[in-house]
Amino acid sequence: MLNKIKYLIRSKVLPDSWFLIKRSPREAALYLTFDDGPYPEYTTALLALLAKHQAKATFFVLGARAEKFPELTRQIAEQGHSLANHSYNHPRFDHISAAERKLQIEQTNNAIQNLTQQPCRLFRSPQGRWSSSLLVYLIRRGITAVHWSRDSLDYKKEPSATLIKRFDEQPVSAGDIILFHDDNNLCIDALAELIPKWQAQGFELKALES
Repeated sequence: MLNKIKYLIRSKVLPDSWFLIKRSPREAALYLTFDDGPYPEYTTALLALLAKHQAKATFFVLGARAEKFPELTRQIAEQGHSLANHSYNHPRFDHISAAERKLQIEQTNNAIQNLTQQPCRLFRSPQGRWSSSLLVYLIRRGITAVHWSRDSLDYKKEPSATLIKRFDEQPVSAGDIILFHDDNNLCIDALAELIPKWQAQGFELKALES
């Protein structure tokens, strides 16, 4: 299904406001995204790193964790980052009903709005699992589905040096939406080296607009 969606995007059938994999390369910007948080032991340090380099990012939070750590969730938004929806508790969306998917999305959107007083218009399906019925629902709700163009593969829990080498061997390009997870320290260790390197190459680190 994802390959079919990618084909439709390349064919300009689906606009970016419906399904986003990569932003326009006309602007020298990269879009860091972080899934599965927030986690106080990692997200707090990540926010400090981003602030140090004046970099912005998008945090695809789980609704249950946002409610568990409300102050940290608010801190993400207050520091100028985007809060986005990554479901309530990360089930496999291809293993649950349409009604359950809707509940997962609505619960998390409500949690984000209650904590920040701002609506949430960005959603990433757990594990990047998409279906036509899910996309139709999101489009009707005015929510943009967000995938990624570069995967750090940090979920493999390889050493941060391996992550850095992967990006060195396959350099990022303007408009890339880059997937990391803020549920471990690998992204912090890797990005401490990668962010200044990317900035030196002329890239601005920006948040996706909700």
